[in-house]
Amino acid sequence: MKPKLLLLSVCFSVFYLFTDLNWQVGHYLSQHEFYANLWHHRSLISSITGLISFLLCAIIGYYVFYELLYRRKNKFLSIVAYLLFGIPFMIFCRYLVQEVLAYGIWGYHNYSEDMRQPLRYFMDNIYFSVYYSGFGLVFFFIQFSGYNLKVQNELVLQNRTAELSFLRSQVNPHFLFNSLNNVYTLVYQGSQKALPAIGKLSELLRYMLYEKEELVPLDKEVQYLLNYIDLQLMRYDFDPFKEIIINTPANNKFNIAPLTLIPFVENAFKHGDLRDSAYPLKIKLTVEGKQLQLDVENKTGDFFKDEQGGIGLENVKKRLQLIYGADHDLQQHEPDGLFKVKLKINLHG
Repeated sequence: MKPKLLLLSVCFSVFYLFTDLNWQVGHYLSQHEFYANLWHHRSLISSITGLISFLLCAIIGYYVFYELLYRRKNKFLSIVAYLLFGIPFMIFCRYLVQEVLAYGIWGYHNYSEDMRQPLRYFMDNIYFSVYYSGFGLVFFFIQFSGYNLKVQNELVLQNRTAELSFLRSQVNPHFLFNSLNNVYTLVYQGSQKALPAIGKLSELLRYMLYEKEELVPLDKEVQYLLNYIDLQLMRYDFDPFKEIIINTPANNKFNIAPLTLIPFVENAFKHGDLRDSAYPLKIKLTVEGKQLQLDVENKTGDFFKDEQGGIGLENVKKRLQLIYGADHDLQQHEPDGLFKVKLKINLHG
């Protein structure tokens, strides 16, 4: 937050000239001498010196709270300094401008001799000092409120970014460890699928380690999904029952958050029973217009989670909420030994 003295000066000048003109018009009309005296030389001098002295009041009030409330974060000290030092200094500045400098240049005093007595002058100017410095205070608190709102929005954004990074960091190691275990099993068994599995794994790692953008082309995410499915299917010593439909438009220009689709497919492979032909693993990905829909269905198997556990669908839900908010809909059902997930996302171009 930087001091905006130029903007304060312009706004105050408009405010002061408007209020001073209203006072001048009312004063001269009441004396029936409006046209003769409105632009009288002495009246102009009073208005100009008043503008200067009261602008100083507004600036002093602004700076007291800027230095003590904004920079030093001391509310009590700012109020005390304003009342005990700010107001007396404002009164001194007005006296210096109107009763010393203006008199030395034009030979006019703004106050009569008896009103220039120190105590009377001080008491009379408390009101004016508070009134016109109040403009500076209002200006400061408007700016200060805007600054605080900006800081709060930046903190929200930083927290959101940090939480997304944390959730994504949970996703990557989990998939990596599971994939390494699958490849290890194939190598240990001497399977002919081992080398293709290593190739698929290298592609997965490249995507996971080097794709750091918040949004990636949908084609990349879909290819990553296909590689992951191929790698998972290689680890079975039987032909899993499955129905996989991937239907996305060619050369589409849609973007999606990386690693958005994988957790639901990974969950189906890890906890699903792929031996029952009556309940095959179903994965269907379609894009119609700007809406992506992922349907995953699997028979629930009697499997225990590994010791380390996974990221859990609750974390996936949080990540989706942070990224897409109202632009997504996630539904889960578990009817009669089945686990069904339906995810809809309004894609961004």
